[in-house]
Amino acid sequence: MKRDTLSRPRLDALLDDAVTSSIVIVRGARGSGKRVAVRDWLSRRDPDATLWSWIECDTVEPSILDSLEPLYTASSDPDSHLVVLSGFSSVHEQQLSAQIQELLRKNPNRRVVLVSCEYLQLERQRTMLPISISVVPPHQFCFTEEETASYLAGTALEHLAPRLSKELAGTPQLLRMAKLRAETMRAPASAPGRSTSAKQASPLQGASATVRELSGEETEFLAAVHGAVDRDLKRQLEQEVFAPGQLEFLSLLAVPTTVPLALLPTLVQRRDGDPATWLADLEARGMIYRSSRNPEEEYCLHPVLRRVLLGSYLAKDAPRLRELHEICARFEMLHGSAFRALRHALTAPNHQLASDVLRMHADEYVDGELGTRGAALLDDLPRTVLARYPLLAICLAVAYSATGKFKLKTVELLALAAAGARTVARKAPPPDRLVLIMVESAAMRLSGVGDASVRCARNGIALYLEMTPGQRDAIGPFEGALLIQLALGLYSGGIDEEAAVAAELGVAADVRQNRAGNDHFAATVQAFFHALNGDIHRATEMLAEAAPEHWASTSANPYFASPFRAASFLCALESQRFEDAAQWLELLRIDQHNNEFWPVIRWAETMLAVVNGEPTDSLVRMQGYLAREREQPVAQKSGKQLLAAASSLLSLAVGDPTNALKATTKSTGASARLLLQGRVRLAQGDAAEVLRLCTAVGMPMQPRARFDQAVLVLAASLQQNNRFAIGGAMRMVVALSKEYGLGSALNLLPAPDLERILSEARTMQVELIIDPNTVANIPGGLGRTQLTARELAVLAELVESGSTAAIAERQFVSVNTVKSQLRSIYRKLGVSDRTAALDAARVQGLVPSKDIEGLD
Repeated sequence: MKRDTLSRPRLDALLDDAVTSSIVIVRGARGSGKRVAVRDWLSRRDPDATLWSWIECDTVEPSILDSLEPLYTASSDPDSHLVVLSGFSSVHEQQLSAQIQELLRKNPNRRVVLVSCEYLQLERQRTMLPISISVVPPHQFCFTEEETASYLAGTALEHLAPRLSKELAGTPQLLRMAKLRAETMRAPASAPGRSTSAKQASPLQGASATVRELSGEETEFLAAVHGAVDRDLKRQLEQEVFAPGQLEFLSLLAVPTTVPLALLPTLVQRRDGDPATWLADLEARGMIYRSSRNPEEEYCLHPVLRRVLLGSYLAKDAPRLRELHEICARFEMLHGSAFRALRHALTAPNHQLASDVLRMHADEYVDGELGTRGAALLDDLPRTVLARYPLLAICLAVAYSATGKFKLKTVELLALAAAGARTVARKAPPPDRLVLIMVESAAMRLSGVGDASVRCARNGIALYLEMTPGQRDAIGPFEGALLIQLALGLYSGGIDEEAAVAAELGVAADVRQNRAGNDHFAATVQAFFHALNGDIHRATEMLAEAAPEHWASTSANPYFASPFRAASFLCALESQRFEDAAQWLELLRIDQHNNEFWPVIRWAETMLAVVNGEPTDSLVRMQGYLAREREQPVAQKSGKQLLAAASSLLSLAVGDPTNALKATTKSTGASARLLLQGRVRLAQGDAAEVLRLCTAVGMPMQPRARFDQAVLVLAASLQQNNRFAIGGAMRMVVALSKEYGLGSALNLLPAPDLERILSEARTMQVELIIDPNTVANIPGGLGRTQLTARELAVLAELVESGSTAAIAERQFVSVNTVKSQLRSIYRKLGVSDRTAALDAARVQGLVPSKDIEGLD
C-alpha cells in the first residue's frame, strides 16, 4: 500500500546538516509529522537500515540504555551508527542524559537523534555542554505552500492548497485529515477561478499574496472540509484521558495567542489541580508546545486546536469568555504585546479597555505591529462605537492618513473623533477629559481646522496645569505623548512660544513617567522647535540625548522621526555642514507625501538647493507639490509660512523678484512676511525700503528672526555705505551668530551683499560662522519697473483716489494728461486696471504695502 507521505528535499537537507552533531533534537507538537519526516529521510539515505536503528522509547523495557549497545555492536559500522530514540521525554532524559553524553564522548562518531514533543534540558543547556547538539525546531516540519500543493496534487483540494496551507498552518496531520475527508465529499464542479490579489476586509491590511478567487460552491466545499477537520480534532480530544479539570484548563490556554507562565495564576483561578503538572503532561502529549520566541516562559497551542477548544468548551459561556479576554488584554497591556492586548480587548468586546491600550501604548501606534495590524482591527468597528470611543476613531484616522489615500475617509473619521470627543469629555474625569481634548485637537489639526485645533490645545494645556499630581499620574505613560500632540496643535497654528512650553511639559512628563524603552520623541519635538526658532546650540544638545541612533535609522517610522531629522538638518545647515544636511534631507524625504511635516521638508529642500546653486530644479518640484497640495496633508499656518518662504526664496534665486514678492503675501505671520519682503528688496538694491521694513518688524522674540533682521540691516547699511551704522550692525550679527549658532541667513543673501559683508568682516577683523570664501547663489541688482517721476506721483495718487479728475486737480494737470500717464503705468506694469496696478506696484515696492500702511 502506498504511504501517504511527501518527499521534502528542504527538510532532508536540514536533517543532513543537523546530523553532523553528536545529538540531534527533533522537537515538534503532536501531528507535526516529525516521526514520519525523520523515518522517510533515513529510508531515502539508507533503505536497508544498515547504518541506523529506531527505538520507540515508550515500548522499550526495562532500560533504553540496555538496548543501545547491542544496536551499535550489531551494526556494520559501529563507530558511526545512528540511533533514533522516538518519543523521548523528560522522564527518559532524567534517567539517560548523563549516560548518553558519556557514551558519545567515548565514541564521538556515533550519533543519536531524539524525537520529542518536549523542550528538553539538553536543548536548554546545549551551548554549555562539551558535545555538539543540533535542534530542528517545530516550525521546520510545517508544509510550505509549495509542499502543500505537491501533497494535494490530483485531489479535489489541489486548487485550494494555498488557502489550506495558511489556514491549517501547514500541519501535516491536519492536511492529511483534510485530504482524507475531501475524498468522501462531493467535489465542487466549478472550474478554477482567476488569480487575483486577495481581497482584504480592510484596506489598511498589507498587500497579500495573489490567490485564486473561489466560487460559491468552492467556498462551501472548503468550509465543509474545515468543519470535518475540526470534528476529527474534537473526537481526538474526547478520546484523551484527562485529569479532573485538566480539559477545562486546556480550554483556558486557548484564549491567549501565547501563554506566558506569568499569566497563568490570573487566567486559571481554580484551586483544584496542579497547573504546573498539567502543563508538563500536556507538553509531553504534544498538545501544547514551547514558543520559539521565549521557550522558557511561553507555551503555544496550534491555532486549529485553539479554535476547536474555544468553539466547543468556552463559546457557550459568553460572560466567562469576555472576562478571560479582558484578563489577557490587561496582562498584555502591562507585560506583553500591545497589539495582542488590543485584539483581546476588541474580541471581548471592551472598547474602553481598547482605548486604554492605545492610550498606554500611543508611541507604538503606526510605528510597529500595533499600528500596522491593530488599525485593521479598528477598521471592523461600527461607526456608533467609534463615535462613543473617539480615541479609537482618531487612531483609525491616523492609519488611513498614513496610507496617503482615502482622504475623504480620513476626514470623516477625524470629524467623528472630534464630535465624539466633545460629547464624551463633558462628564469625564480630568485625566480622561484631557485625553479627549487631545483627540479633538489632533483631529482638528489633521482635518485642516487649525484655529479650532489651537483652541482645543490651549484648553488642554490649561486643564493639565490645573490637575493634581495624582490626576496626572492617572494618564499613564501616554502623558508625554499627549502633551506633545497638544504642542503640535499649537505649533501648526503658529503659536510658537506656547508650543515650546507644551513640549517642555511633555519632556518633563516622559522623564517623570520613566517609560521603559523611551524613544525620546518628546525631546525630539522640543529640539525641532528650538531649531526652527533658531536656538541651534540648545537643539544640538537635546538631539545628542534623544536616541540619535534610533531616529537616524531608515527603519524608524518616518512620521515620528521627522522632528529629529528636521532639527538635525537645520543644525547641520546653520553650522555649514552641508554634506550632513544633505544626508538628513534624504532621510526626511522617506514617505514624505503622507507626512504632515511636508512643508518643513520643502523648506529644507529649498534652502539646501539655494546654497548648492540648484534652485531651478527645486522650484519646478515646489510648483509640482503646490499644484498637488490637495493630495497631501493639510498645511496649517506654520506650514503655509514655510511654503511661502521657500517659494519666495526659490523665485529670488532664479532672478524673478516679482513672483518672489507675490509669494511673500501668502506668509501667515506679519513679521515673517516683512522680513521676506526685505530680502527681495535687498536683491533689488532698495536699501532704504529694506531698512524701513526691518524697522516695521520691531524686536522679534525668536533668535532666527532677530538674526535675519540683523543680517538685512547690515547688508542694507553696506549698500548705503552708512559707516555709522555698519559697525554696530556687524557686531550684532556676530553676537547673535555666536550666541545661537546661526549662519544660513548669510548664505541666502544676494551675491554682491554677501561679498560686501565678508570684505567688511575682514576689515573689522571679526570672524563669521561662514567660510570667508563663500559665494552666494542669489543674484543681486534685480531692478524694479522704471517709472518717471510724474508716473510715480500719479501712482501714489491712485492709493488715495481712483478719480482722474481729482488726481488732475491735485497734480495741476489736465484729465487727459492723467489718463495718458495711467495708460503708460498700466503698460509698464503689465496690467489693465487700477486694482491690478496697485497690487503690482505694492509687490514691486513702488507704493507702500498694506502691511507697512497698517504699521505706520
